[in-house]
Amino acid sequence: MPHKMFVLAYQNCPLGYLIAIPKAVYMLLNHKFRDSRVQYFLVQWMGALLVMLGVGMCGFTLMPTLIAASVFVPAVCLFTFLVWFAAGDIFLKFALEDEGFYNLATASRTLSVFADFDRLPAPEDLSYEELKHAA
Repeated sequence: MPHKMFVLAYQNCPLGYLIAIPKAVYMLLNHKFRDSRVQYFLVQWMGALLVMLGVGMCGFTLMPTLIAASVFVPAVCLFTFLVWFAAGDIFLKFALEDEGFYNLATASRTLSVFADFDRLPAPEDLSYEELKHAA
């Protein structure tokens, strides 16, 4: 899908995305590292990681190991999950803005875009008769 068609479809119809996050982070660090948004993203999440590691170290010294581990491990998983989604979001923003970056992302199969026509209509899109007939 060409970039102009991608931008129009992004605004007008439901699209599906598959983003290979490890490749996306690598591309962001190689091609967009000088952008202030990527630098802010890195500083923000590295600061959060350092705070979390500090809290974890304090927790392991103040609490029994089993209790500290049962709190620290889910927190690490949640942190990783949030970083994963944030990296995909910033990658998609750059793909929408820059045609060259979009072409590079799709050529390297880091970003796959497809139209999602199998989406069910929202209940407010259906008339009363259609809802009565479906029930």
